[in-house]
Amino acid sequence: MAPVVSVGVIAVALLTSASASSSPLGAGIGTHGEVTSAALQAPVSAAVSAPADAMWTAPDAEVPWLGPAIDAELARIAAAQAEAARLAAEAAAQAEAEAALKAAAHKAARDAARRPAGSSAPTVPSSTPVGEVKEYAASLVAADQFGCLDALFQRESGWNPTAKNKSSSAYGIPQALPGSKMASAGADWQTNPMTQVRWGVSYVNARYGSPCGAWAHSESHGWY
Repeated sequence: MAPVVSVGVIAVALLTSASASSSPLGAGIGTHGEVTSAALQAPVSAAVSAPADAMWTAPDAEVPWLGPAIDAELARIAAAQAEAARLAAEAAAQAEAEAALKAAAHKAARDAARRPAGSSAPTVPSSTPVGEVKEYAASLVAADQFGCLDALFQRESGWNPTAKNKSSSAYGIPQALPGSKMASAGADWQTNPMTQVRWGVSYVNARYGSPCGAWAHSESHGWY
């Protein structure tokens, strides 16, 4: 606990000289109310005194706790400011990432709406209609992510479960490389579009965070 220090009352008295105090009230005022030079030149003395029981504060150097306390408070303020700056930077980065994802989703939806009717995805060469495959894919992602996933798989394979890249041997709807990677989602990975889609959604979420993240990468690099 900090020491208790009391400071006595300082009495300040302004005393006029005996000659000034003994002069009549009007002695320094002329006949028309002007202040005469004698009044202006009246000597005035100031005396400063303190009561005998006054106690004075010790110098800062004699208070050992003061310096460390100030340093600790300054360190606390600096740490709080640094933390506030870090949180603000993280919030700005997150907002920027979300804006990029929304822009990618909007572009994917806009591009899909602009495609001519005859350029729709070809019929999947399997017993499962492509519409059902897309419905299944939509059930695996958030509503605002399916537009990106649709655009991504359309670009990669046209939603064709037997699509194969001649140069890289990437296979299936998500164009897994090698195609055997999709075995982790099911032994029927070569023919079942649902298995391929399930693996593809898991892959884009794990690597890019979301279908829109994968679509944004595909837009900027030409692959994902």
